[in-house]
Amino acid sequence: MRTGSALSRYQRELNAGVVADMQQWRDDQELAKLLIGLESVRQRQRFFSIYAEALIARHLVQQGCDVRVEVPTPGGRSCDFEISSGDQRFYLHVKHINTDRPTDRHLTVSSRLRYLERIARPYIVHVRWHDPISDDRMQRLVVEAASFIQQARLGDELVVRDDSGREIGGCLIAAPAATDHVSLTIGLPEGFINEVPRMQRQLRKAYRQFMAGEVNVILIATHHADDVVDFETALLGSHVERWDAMPARGERIAHGRDDDGFWSHGQYADSNVGGWFCIGPNVSRPDCHLWLRSDSELDEGMADTLRRLFGRDTS
Repeated sequence: MRTGSALSRYQRELNAGVVADMQQWRDDQELAKLLIGLESVRQRQRFFSIYAEALIARHLVQQGCDVRVEVPTPGGRSCDFEISSGDQRFYLHVKHINTDRPTDRHLTVSSRLRYLERIARPYIVHVRWHDPISDDRMQRLVVEAASFIQQARLGDELVVRDDSGREIGGCLIAAPAATDHVSLTIGLPEGFINEVPRMQRQLRKAYRQFMAGEVNVILIATHHADDVVDFETALLGSHVERWDAMPARGERIAHGRDDDGFWSHGQYADSNVGGWFCIGPNVSRPDCHLWLRSDSELDEGMADTLRRLFGRDTS
């Protein structure tokens, strides 16, 4: 490793085994392009964008794929990768979004919040508060949030204030949950972060780089595991309650998607595959979530290949 290179500068934030593998790419005609980028880039954001690509490239090579890097398109742009696996070939576009939020705060999570998780409503609920927070103020937050959650709908948000009008915290009904009880996630004290617009911008940017007439796959990399919820929303649309549809068995309300997703209204019709993965600290392999467009005519052999290479299919 070159002393002073970006790869050496950030190596403490990376998996040592992954870095060691990437250092062996110097004599590989294609993968060396990624290694050179990792060593020479100056900006942190750009480094982790290249690292996200390199992490995927390493994974695909380990799966026996042939990988070409920065493949030109007839339109004068380039795809990040051309991937060949057996008799299947596709073009891959990897985009990175830094979802880290600098903060000097370390939130102390109160056991009182466990009460909210016992509420029998199938929702993912974001909860936030201003730290430090007294036990009395946390109790007030929990009591008011519990009452709110019992009758709230998707997208509803509550702000809880003390007697003098100062904000204590709040909660947001974010999405349907896979369980029949509330599932909590913790937001920043200042508010809930919505990464959907940034993700949709990156999806559109990748679409402009598509290889025409071929299978193109978009993967978005971020830094936190719960970013997958925002990615699914960016791709498929916001969660909404559907009063024009029958609810699933055992449920009182039907849930669906609004028409604000990347794939909504049949738009971006050449995009049939989208995925997300996390490049948090010390990640050794990309744990991808994959979506296949329901109305696409993707060949089943290609679909099987993508599921095998990228893991779980959540479509």
